Amino acid sequence: MKRNKLRGLSLLAALAFVFSCESEKIEEENSSYETLNYSVNNNTVNTDFSLKEELPDVNENLGDLITNDAVSPSECAPTAFAEVQNDYILPIVQDQLALTYYSLYLDLNFYYSYFDRSEQYFGEDGSYTNFMSKRKRELERFWDMEDEIILNGQHTATLNDREKVADLYEIVGANVETREDAYAIADQILAINAASPNLPENPFFATDGFAVTNNLIVIGDGIVQMLSETGIDSKIVWTGILSHEWAHQIQFDNTSSWYPNGAADDPAEATRYTELEADFLASYYMTHKRGATYNWKRVEQFFELFFAIGDCSFSSSGHHGTPLQRMEASRLGYELAASAQKKGKILSQQEAHDYFVENIDEIL
Repeated sequence: MKRNKLRGLSLLAALAFVFSCESEKIEEENSSYETLNYSVNNNTVNTDFSLKEELPDVNENLGDLITNDAVSPSECAPTAFAEVQNDYILPIVQDQLALTYYSLYLDLNFYYSYFDRSEQYFGEDGSYTNFMSKRKRELERFWDMEDEIILNGQHTATLNDREKVADLYEIVGANVETREDAYAIADQILAINAASPNLPENPFFATDGFAVTNNLIVIGDGIVQMLSETGIDSKIVWTGILSHEWAHQIQFDNTSSWYPNGAADDPAEATRYTELEADFLASYYMTHKRGATYNWKRVEQFFELFFAIGDCSFSSSGHHGTPLQRMEASRLGYELAASAQKKGKILSQQEAHDYFVENIDEIL
């Protein structure tokens, strides 16, 4: 659970700065429900919301980049996206309950989307379910991965569903022994929700985007919503994130042969290498005439935004590469796809990897 705890702490560490800019507004906002908050906190003070420690972790989560960029805006962050982030992060800063339970709610939605194996939907109202099912089938055919990948959506509504919250606490609750124990906690979560204008509906609580080695990909409604509100077509956002995470699944499948000694000796270089290859593979699919069939201009617009979010720590072990390097990797994928326009040939995973390896020096 270390990853999400750090994610929550990074927000709290930045609050002093935000409070200094918004103090009058915060005081005004908080006073309107101070009594209600006291009542909720008084009822929940003895509730044990703690989660088990021996839970799955992921090496990369797009939600971490979104959160880190919100609390510590960098020179890489595009202005349009920073404005969207502010629209959603400031209400959390101004909400005492949201601040108190911020990290918990991130954890809960992360773990629910990780463990959930029910029928999935995509988009807050399910409006992208058919589209994502179509994209999944296309990717399966394109990369010859039939019925291999599990694709889950992540939704803020999950955290306001008594049965789902209880289901989750039966799995991850540190001190939950019975269904009634789980229901008791779920009821407290719902009471907190009723007292907060941000819990759980603020899209920050559904910004996860990750791939893990058990063949699972998770994409949150919140991350798609926030990226789309900058003016990028929602379907390209859904496709771009899915294609990138799918590329990581390809890498997981081929780790022993592609990276027998790791992608590089230095952790930052290793991450950069695999991320650049994921960008290359994603772009190859997105622009191929037998893939998603997008033209380069539309894909480039998405990548310009996607590559600039929260990734300026070039020495970090989680560094993805500079925005310029990532765009060059994506352009390489597009050029490879364009070269096959007449015959429509789709390279195998191995052939695509070999092409990337042969041309990586052009990117770096």
